[in-house]
Amino acid sequence: MKLIALLLFIMIVLTLINGLVFMKKLIKLQKENNNLLKEIANKNNDTKDENAPMPHTELEKYKTQFMQNPYQPPK
Repeated sequence: MKLIALLLFIMIVLTLINGLVFMKKLIKLQKENNNLLKEIANKNNDTKDENAPMPHTELEKYKTQFMQNPYQPPK
């Protein structure tokens, strides 16, 4: 009976050690992932793309300008 209790105790200890090692690796991967996401976010904020969509205020400005001088097709 003592042998079975000893084996169960060893299994429980090994399971706990395995869980701790896994959690440590998971935390390390999450930190690395967060750092990479921060780098991507900073890179996107620093560079302005020429092909980016036009801001809403600029669109409204062009719209009012067009409404004041409507398009006249060539004759």
